[in-house]
Amino acid sequence: MLKAFNASIQSLRIWHIAPLFLPLLLGSTSARTSPAISTPAIVPPVPTSVLIDRELAKFRQQPQPLPSQVLSTFSRPSLSKPKPQAIATVPQSQAKAPKTQRASSSSSSPASAPPQATLAALSAPKPARNLPFIPLRVAIAFKAKTLSITTSDNGAIADGNGRVLGQLAAQTGVAVTPTPDGLQVGDWQTPSTIWVKPKTARGLVFLEGRWYRGAVQIVAQADGLLAVNHVDLEAYLYSVVGAEMPAFWSAEALKAQAVAARSYALVHMARHADELYDLGATPRWQAYNGAESETNTTQAAVNDTRGILLSYQGGVVESLYASSIDIVRDVHGGFGMSQEGANQLAQKNFSYPQILGHFYPGTSLAVLNIK
Repeated sequence: MLKAFNASIQSLRIWHIAPLFLPLLLGSTSARTSPAISTPAIVPPVPTSVLIDRELAKFRQQPQPLPSQVLSTFSRPSLSKPKPQAIATVPQSQAKAPKTQRASSSSSSPASAPPQATLAALSAPKPARNLPFIPLRVAIAFKAKTLSITTSDNGAIADGNGRVLGQLAAQTGVAVTPTPDGLQVGDWQTPSTIWVKPKTARGLVFLEGRWYRGAVQIVAQADGLLAVNHVDLEAYLYSVVGAEMPAFWSAEALKAQAVAARSYALVHMARHADELYDLGATPRWQAYNGAESETNTTQAAVNDTRGILLSYQGGVVESLYASSIDIVRDVHGGFGMSQEGANQLAQKNFSYPQILGHFYPGTSLAVLNIK
């Protein structure tokens, strides 16, 4: 099925564009019992921001403006027992500027809002409510000499064929290092490729200071260890929106960011960076911090635009964007969204289709159709 998936993606055209139709790919792991892996006791804090269904429901019922609270952040664990993690409150007056930008510029002044007359709203389809799992491969570590891993609940170490090699106790850390014969996982010798998978769908994988949804594949290469997070596209966007744009910004700006990030990711599923991964986790692609940058507001922005993307002539637009309009002009030739400009327009009560229609003229909005 993986070969069929790759073939279907590769066959589609791109002009800043990729296809609208993607097949479903699901993975599974054998449940057979095997010896536990001997590991040192390291108990990192499990993030709560990804387990906030009640908070998300309350947020959706709240009137504008958005709440000034941001649910974050989770620090690298130490060898001592960590203190309980509290929800951080970030007053808007103390909030930082956008966390990332696609490229540097010596004169990156904030974007001024464009005239209202230019804001022709794109026609927005209804969000996809029954969108299945869409697998995305995000490289989260390159050329590492060693990696520290664990799972939030009981987890498993499996080989490339899904055969379980060992068990991980919940929140018990283990080191992974390359060897001439493959990998050393704690006291366990494994092949050169392993998978780290939590037992439950809500479980998380911890790797080098951050928690991630989905599963993590670790591959021994000539120059070190490669770690790839295999994650559902929509869950990936929960993190990207918060990593690329301050989570307290206006809801419509966050929705515009979610649509742009979704389109960009889909293009790179068709034009993947490497045989083993579609894109990386840095601003060279899109910033992705795992559960660390998820909040109730970023989850709402993704859920309220679920499956919606920028389209042109039946394809997906590679929706470039940057923190300011200056960078969009200097680096992307004027094609792309200014994140600061998007927030300014949202503060003037423009909707996300209006914002996207301004920054990506000539495009339309479409919804993923998985068959």
